[in-house]
Amino acid sequence: MKITLLFLICFVTFANVNAARKDFMREGHYKGYIGCFVDDGHRLLRRFAGQYNMSVGKCRHLCRGYKYLGLQYAYQCFCGNHLNHRVYPQSSELQCNMGCTSEPHRMCGGVWRNSVYKV
Repeated sequence: MKITLLFLICFVTFANVNAARKDFMREGHYKGYIGCFVDDGHRLLRRFAGQYNMSVGKCRHLCRGYKYLGLQYAYQCFCGNHLNHRVYPQSSELQCNMGCTSEPHRMCGGVWRNSVYKV
């Protein structure tokens, strides 16, 4: 009986965590999300496309013709065609923790961190 109860508790906990993760991915990111990446002054994505009242959709529009877009510090949009994983590695999703200025429920990077999407 104890084993059955323990199994049931573990199953319910796993189901709730998995559902929460799916909700985050649905609410926190648009289709085409690649991940959270480190950045610095030399830039992961070279072209600065704009800032203020930023959203994933607005950045995607500004980055037409490029392969990737990166959102940083809640309101900055960058574009580029290459991701250099050796110089700018992928980091923890917890570091891309700033909501977009126009879409607070969508993640727009963090301090020297880009939420990177395919355009």
